[in-house]
Amino acid sequence: MSNARRLLDDIQRKLVEEDEATRLVPEATAPLGHRRLCVGMATFDDFDGVWFTLEALTLYHPEVADDVSFLVVDNHPEAPMAADLKSLDQKMRSLRYVPFKGYRSTAARDLIFREADADIVCCVDSHVLLKPGALAAVVDYFDRHPDSRDLLQGPLLADDLSQVVGTHFEPEWGGGMYGRWAVDPRLDGATEPFEIPMQGLGFFACRRAAWPGLNPRFRGFGGEEGYLHEKIRQGGGRVLCHPDLGWVHRFTRPSGPPYRPTWEDRVRNYRFGWAEIGWDVTPMEEHFRDHLGDTAGADTQVILDQTARQMASPFSYFDAVFRFDVEGEREAADDARRKLLALDIGWRTEPWPVVAVPDDLPRESAIAWRNLVEAADHRGYRHVLGFEGEVPALVPGGTAFDQVVDRLEGSAWDVCVLESGGNRDGTARPRRSLALHRRAFARILDDLPTDDPGMDEWIDRHGTLEGYLQGRSDDGSLVVVDGTGALESGAEQLVVSGD
Repeated sequence: MSNARRLLDDIQRKLVEEDEATRLVPEATAPLGHRRLCVGMATFDDFDGVWFTLEALTLYHPEVADDVSFLVVDNHPEAPMAADLKSLDQKMRSLRYVPFKGYRSTAARDLIFREADADIVCCVDSHVLLKPGALAAVVDYFDRHPDSRDLLQGPLLADDLSQVVGTHFEPEWGGGMYGRWAVDPRLDGATEPFEIPMQGLGFFACRRAAWPGLNPRFRGFGGEEGYLHEKIRQGGGRVLCHPDLGWVHRFTRPSGPPYRPTWEDRVRNYRFGWAEIGWDVTPMEEHFRDHLGDTAGADTQVILDQTARQMASPFSYFDAVFRFDVEGEREAADDARRKLLALDIGWRTEPWPVVAVPDDLPRESAIAWRNLVEAADHRGYRHVLGFEGEVPALVPGGTAFDQVVDRLEGSAWDVCVLESGGNRDGTARPRRSLALHRRAFARILDDLPTDDPGMDEWIDRHGTLEGYLQGRSDDGSLVVVDGTGALESGAEQLVVSGD
C-alpha cells in the first residue's frame, strides 16, 4: 500500500471513528431461555443478509420452530444499521441480538457458542440459506449421537440449486487461502454422513459442549478453515458431510465487502492457529511468497517478518489484552493507542469501556475490573492483561518483560501485578497493569459486589484493588505475583506472595 493511500485510509478511519463514538450501541436482548437448538450468525454491516436468512429459516424450517432460538452477534454495533438489526428482536420470534465491538474478526463466530443457551449450535453466515429439512436433520443426528463431538457440515449448492459445488475442501493452498472446493463421489446416493478433511465455514453445527473454541488472537478475515477441523479431531470428534444439510451462499458482492480484509491479518491468523494445533507454517509462507510476490502494494517479506515478530512477542502469551477506555477521555485514549502501536500490540488490544465515576475512582476501578473479569470468564479466556490509566513505558522486546512472561508460563499464579503506581487515594486515576489467570476469575467475581451497598462495604474494607489483592495474598486464596520489575530496564524481580 502506498504512503498516500495509507494516509487517506487513516484519515477516513479517524472520521468514521469520531462519528461512531457519538452513536449509542444498542443494548443486548435479554436471554431467551434454554432451547434444544440455537441458530446463530455473526455479522458485520449486513442487515439485508441477516433479514433474509432469518426469514428463510422461519419460513422453510417450521418443524423445529418450537425447539429453536436465533442469535445475531453484531460485530459493528456502532454502525448506522445497528438500530435496525436490534429492532428485529421485536419482530421475529425467538431472536436475541448481542452487540460486540471488542474486535473485528470472522472469529467473532466463537461468541455464538458462548452466548447460545442450547444443546446444539448451528452457525451460519448472514447470507446463507439452508435446504428445507436441514435443521431437522441436525437435531436428528445429535439425538441419535447425544455424546458426539463431531462437527457437521453439508454440501454447498450452486445458485440455481441444480448441482453441488462442493462437499469439502481439499487440504491444499490456492489464492491466498488454505483449502480448495471439491466434490466427494460418496455423496451420490448417500443417506448417512461421511467423513471429510475440512470445509468452508458458511454453515456448520456441533454440540455446544463439544465446541473447541477459536484462537482469541485471530483478527480480521481468514485462517479458520482447516484449523477448526483439526481442533475437532484433536478433541476426539470427526468432521462430517451430512447429505441432508444442503446450503447456498451469496458470494457475489457488487459493492464489495463492508470491511477491508488485509493480508497481514490472514497470515497472522494462520501463524497463530497452526502453531496452536502443531502444524508447520513453512508451506503457508511459501504459498504467500508465490501468491503475493510484490504485487498490489504488498511487500510479502515485510508481512511475513512482521507477523512472525508479533507471534514471538511476549504479549502473545495472553489470550487478550485490554486497555481501559474511560468515557469522555478521548485524548488519553488516543495517547494509549499510540503507545500500544509502538509496542506492536495495537492490532490486538481491545478497548475496555469504563463508565466514569469522577467522585469515586476506587468504585469506578473496581467495577471496571469486575466487568472485565466477567467478560474474560464468559469468553473462556485462560489469562488476560489489562492496562488501567496511562499505558506503561514497556520496551518492545525488553528482556525484563520477556523474563516475567517466561516465568509465568512455568509457574502457578493467579494475579501478576505489572504496575501499581500513581495516585491511589481516590483523587486521581491510578496507573495499574494486571495480568489475571482464569484460576482467579471465580474468586474475584465472588468477592467484588455488583450492587452499590455491597461495593460501599467492599471499599470500606479494602480501599483499593491493591488492598484487596494484598488481603487475598495474605490469606492464601490468591497467588499474587509481583512483576513490577518488568517495567524497569534490566530488572528481574518476580516475587510470589501467598501460600
